[in-house]
Amino acid sequence: MKQTNGTATVAHELYAAVRERIVNGTYAPGMRLTEQHFAVEFNTSRTPVREAMRQLTADGFLVFKPNSGTAVRAWTTGQINELFDLRVLIESEIAHHAARHIDEQLLQALTELQDEIERNGADTSDENTSRIGQLNRRFHSLVAQASRSERLTSVLSNAIEQPIVQRTFRKYDARQLQRSFDQHRELIDAFRARNAEWAKSVMSCHIYAAKYALLQGEPEEESDD
Repeated sequence: MKQTNGTATVAHELYAAVRERIVNGTYAPGMRLTEQHFAVEFNTSRTPVREAMRQLTADGFLVFKPNSGTAVRAWTTGQINELFDLRVLIESEIAHHAARHIDEQLLQALTELQDEIERNGADTSDENTSRIGQLNRRFHSLVAQASRSERLTSVLSNAIEQPIVQRTFRKYDARQLQRSFDQHRELIDAFRARNAEWAKSVMSCHIYAAKYALLQGEPEEESDD
């Protein structure tokens, strides 16, 4: 990274790069990360690295423990439950609003995006589920955009960017992955019908199904708090 951009800009770029790697699973839960590692990897000084890591810790992506350093946050079963229950409340309401306000352009964008999500069918390989995870983030962001609710979209943004949400697809079997596809299609149908209650119900079922798939066989972990 170019130091001429200024410390604040470099720190922002570092934050975005590391955050994306945490979200997509490149940096796994519990993985220890050091200032020295990032300074070498990104070819920068430790000052912007330190600022980026401070912000990532403040935003909940990293955790710092005395005598053991900084690591990627790991999630307990209770925290996963809380996150997905929050998503049910927020995203079902967003879907309700989206059904009332979505335009034809966004409907077409969602349809084309879902076509791309399903391009390889219910292939549960790491490569394909990683690809789907990134596209799924885009799908849910478009639904939020369609809702025209800045307040709800702002709250949702942090929830759907959490690494544990992206890990969901790695836990799906072929049947669960196909169900997720079908729920997206039904959600688009509900939007096209302008049926807010239908959209809200589908989104609620979609998030609950994702939580169930993720928590199947999930061991209880020690809390980072």
